[in-house]
This record gives sequence, C-alpha cells and structure tokens, in this order.
Amino acid sequence: MGARGHPRLRHRLPLLSFAILLALASTQLRADEPLSYSLRSVAGLSLHVIEVDLNNPRVVVSPAIAAGGIGRQEPFSGFIGRLSSQGRLRLVAAINGTFFSKTSRCPIGDIVRDGKVVHFGGMGTALAFAPDGVDCIRLPKSRHVDWSEHRAALAAGPLLVWNGFAKPVPGGEGFGDPSVFARVAPRSAAGITKDNRLLLVTTARGASLANLAAALGDLGAVYAMNLDGGASAAMWFQGEMIRRPRRPLTNLLCVYLNPVPAAPRNLRPPQGLDWRAGHPPRPLAAFSTEGLRLRARLPRKWEGKQSVLIEADAPLPGGWVVSLRLNESPVGLAGSLPAEIPLDLSGLKGPNPKHRLWIGVLDREGKAVGGVERIFKVGGRG
Repeated sequence: MGARGHPRLRHRLPLLSFAILLALASTQLRADEPLSYSLRSVAGLSLHVIEVDLNNPRVVVSPAIAAGGIGRQEPFSGFIGRLSSQGRLRLVAAINGTFFSKTSRCPIGDIVRDGKVVHFGGMGTALAFAPDGVDCIRLPKSRHVDWSEHRAALAAGPLLVWNGFAKPVPGGEGFGDPSVFARVAPRSAAGITKDNRLLLVTTARGASLANLAAALGDLGAVYAMNLDGGASAAMWFQGEMIRRPRRPLTNLLCVYLNPVPAAPRNLRPPQGLDWRAGHPPRPLAAFSTEGLRLRARLPRKWEGKQSVLIEADAPLPGGWVVSLRLNESPVGLAGSLPAEIPLDLSGLKGPNPKHRLWIGVLDREGKAVGGVERIFKVGGRG
C-alpha cells in the first residue's frame, strides 16, 4: 500500500516535513558558509528566513524570469529545476519575486539582470545590487531610469523599512490593487542589514504589511520591501521546498554561489536613494525614428565635464549618424553605437531654460531622419 493510502503514514508525513524544517532551522551562518535558513518567531509572526552574507565574493544575487521570457509563467519547481541545471553558478536559494498581471503575466516592476533591463515596470521600490554595495531605491512612477550602475535589480513594494524605520506606506509607489493591502495575507519580503546581509523572508501564515515591516526591522533590516504574496508566496533553500506556491510564477529573486574564487569584496553600507526627489538617476531618454529604437543616457549634473551615452537596438544604416548640438553648436557625431559623446558644460551658468540639448539621427545626406530632433532642457526633463 502506498503512502497516500496508509493511515499511519498519512499522519507521519506532516511530522516528517516539520522535522526537515527543524533540521534546516538549526543551521547557523558559519564563516565558511555564506547563507543559512531558519524558522523564527519575530514580532508575533512565524517566519521562514534565509540570510545571505553578501560580503562573501562567491555570492551572486539575480532575478530570474520564466522560460520563454516576459509574459510567460512557469511552475516554481520547474523554475528551480531549470535554474539548477544551467551555467556554472550553483543555485542555493530562491524566493518569489515581484507582482505580475494575471492576464498579461507581465511583472509590475523593473527587472535588471547582468546589467541589462529585461523588463520595464515603472513603479514601486527596488533592491538594486551594484558592484560596491546594495541600494534601496524609490522609483519615479512610469519613468524609465538608468540602471547602468547596477548589475541586478528587482522592483516590487510597497516599501517596508527605510533607513531603519518601519514604514509600510504605499503612497506614491503606484499600487492600486486592494489585495496588496489585505489586512492579513501570506507575504514575502526582501531586506538588507547594515552589514550587508540579505534577508529573504516569507511568512509561515498570514501577516499584515505593518506586522511584516516590524518583523523585518526586528531582524535588523535597514531597508526592506514587500514582494508578491498570497498564492505566489514561495521559498526554496538548498534542495528543500520551504514554501510551495499555489500558482505558477513569472519571476523569482535567486541566490547563487560561484565555484570560482573571486576577489575579496569591500562593500559600502546599504543606502536608500529616492529617485523621485533628492537623488535623481541619470536620465534616460528613449525614442524611436524610422523603426530604430534609441536610448540617450543624459548627464546627471549639468556642469563640468559630462557625457551622453547613445545606444540603439540595431546598427545604424550605412552613412547614418547620431548628432548632438548644445544650443546651436554641434558637439558630437557618432556613426557606430553604442557611443559616448563628451560634453563640456563648464561654461553654462546654472539650469538656464534657454539652454537646449538637441539629439537627432541624420541620414547620409545630413538630413534629420523623419525630420525630427529631440530637445532636452538643460537641468530639466526632456
């Protein structure tokens, strides 16, 4: 008789699962092991907690998307099996990622992998991983931003902890679905401590946003954000399924170990950046002309020696160039992309609205393709 039909075994299976969790929960973060799992009682909540030491140069954190790309979904176990068999990095932990549309399956937040934007969401709060440390970033709604300083990022929300203070306030992040703010629901979250330990958390039962924020603060997070939850809540650690979601997922946040020794890290403390005000990102201007999609990464500050980085999704046709003019003076041409065009802004007297940066694509005869040049105010938005 199989385990499903034997009454004694049916009663024993939950006990066996609990024993596995207890065995995992007893593991401690050792000097030679950069991550651990524990089942903890914090702020009145029972939490599954994965702790990852980002100071260890073997650790790599990156989002993952479903097989087939954006707009597709995949069973959590399928995600794990596929990622475990790919590449030289060894998958050691995973948690569900950001929210996604139930109809289009598209995630709601920006996703960056290997330094490249694989999805634009334009809302929420992000944990972003730079070579020298971790940033918690409040994103401007519905605006493209420059992720070139980060190798990986995942935007979700709402924000839970900011600069050490519990702050489960969704205002301004773009969330409108009442289910996100349900009083009590299964939830997942990600946070970072002052000594650069990544916290991946999912609740054993339900929790409110306020309770989850308090728990992340008690765990030592100086910055933390809410992830998708409800039927999407999921966690996997070192071969063990800690929490299985009740539906397929579109994206995960994963931790890998690099078997190849890397140079020691000297990470700075985590920092919070409000890209909505106070610490603007390097502006990114995206536009199309004659079917060619271009991106211009503009200076963050309009003073001194700066540059404009021009990229495109395809090579320029023969003889075409990208042209830059500052006011009425030509400042650079580029016929091969990507290209970084230097600017000397030292002569400008502050953010005078009379100053203009013109960006255009010229054909082989020197005429603006489509008859259009993009104009950006110096010191303001384009």
